[in-house]
Amino acid sequence: MEYFSAEKLQIDLRGLEIPGRILDIGGGGEGIISRCFGDRVVAIDTRKDELEESPDFGLKIIMDARELKFLDESFENVTCFYSLMYMDEADINTVLAEAYRVLAPGGSLWIWDAVIPYPPTADAFLAPLEITLPGEVISTTYGISWHKKQSLESISEKCKNAGFTVVSSKDNGQGFYLQSAK
Repeated sequence: MEYFSAEKLQIDLRGLEIPGRILDIGGGGEGIISRCFGDRVVAIDTRKDELEESPDFGLKIIMDARELKFLDESFENVTCFYSLMYMDEADINTVLAEAYRVLAPGGSLWIWDAVIPYPPTADAFLAPLEITLPGEVISTTYGISWHKKQSLESISEKCKNAGFTVVSSKDNGQGFYLQSAK
């Protein structure tokens, strides 16, 4: 199998402030958002093994983000940390609409994800990260079979289509950060 690896991206989450309850979509694995915000986080993932692998912070629930089982306006914040890259275009639209539904008025959607170039030059795409958190540094690599293009612009447009207003964003060519508000 041939793969393409982006350059290692440094993400510093020290000093990140997200007030209130947080729904973390795709929060299994390293559990980055749960590591930062502990018991204020409800981490969901479709894969039980990913949730079991994540650290014991907050609440973990096996759930599909395309059909969130929460009441409308249940959370002040929704996060997606390198989870949209695993979804196809239609699923991203559905997930963002569900995120909008469960966010309280004035709530925020926080996204960190990979810039995935197109056309594919290999079978798989890898996004190596070094994530600095309060008190620890995590080195990891996220990877997918290469099947799509993803950019800050494409995800921003999907957020706007779901009803969000973009508040801030940053793109370094390897990955991006996007904060949107309901």
